[in-house]
Amino acid sequence: MKLHETRQIDRPIGEVFAYTADFANVAEWDPGVKEASQTSSGPTGVGTTYDVLVTFGSSEIPMVYEITEYEPNSRVVIHGKGATLDAIDEIKFSESSGGTLVDYTADLQFKNWIRFVVPLMSPLLKPIGTKALDGLVDSLSK
Repeated sequence: MKLHETRQIDRPIGEVFAYTADFANVAEWDPGVKEASQTSSGPTGVGTTYDVLVTFGSSEIPMVYEITEYEPNSRVVIHGKGATLDAIDEIKFSESSGGTLVDYTADLQFKNWIRFVVPLMSPLLKPIGTKALDGLVDSLSK
């Protein structure tokens, strides 16, 4: 299942990229994430890893995310793995009048028996990307 959203953020591309690419910040802007922390040392870039606790309804899903592609001020791809879900988030950034355009795509691959019920859950899953990007805009507008 793919989720896709774009948003205009009235902040410079460098600020938007740095904040968003550091996935330790994801719990501040994505309401579907309870907590996130960097588990590797060093600056944000390819190979940086994070422990992320995703919430879905009353369930909490621990996941490990790793940055697999990193192009400063342009694009970041982060791959998450959990017991019931693999996710690839690709976030692109471009300068636009008055700020930054953020283009976010999440490719969610459910595992085990859950993959069979995903078509039924689709209406519940589609708003996830919308809420995440709305949260990013709100977080960076403060």
